[in-house]
Amino acid sequence: MKKSIEIFAHLLFWILFILLVLIQCQTSMQAKPDAPFAQHLPYVVFLELVMGLIFFYATFFGIPLALKRNSNAVILSAILIFLVIVFALPATRFGAWQVMSSVVPHLGIIFLAIIFRGLSNSIILKA
Repeated sequence: MKKSIEIFAHLLFWILFILLVLIQCQTSMQAKPDAPFAQHLPYVVFLELVMGLIFFYATFFGIPLALKRNSNAVILSAILIFLVIVFALPATRFGAWQVMSSVVPHLGIIFLAIIFRGLSNSIILKA
């Protein structure tokens, strides 16, 4: 029963995430209809979902490994910093605001993954 709650929570999170990305893209397109991604909404949503999945599950599954040894925590941190830089790099040609709008959501996903891992661990420990 506890595992089904966790699976439901993950599914609900990703559905809400996709809706949030769609709303954000629609708002951006209304504000600036000539935006570079305006004609490629499905691609943008897919790309954001893939990036979100990478950040979320790298953190979610990396935390138990990082807790085993300090060196693993350093490795997980380095991987996450590398991913943030790689995903923010394409935005650098458009300006500082685009870089921040690329980095902040991914940091939020990492933070949510940490919360989900803590909740998941507490559910497992109570079982």
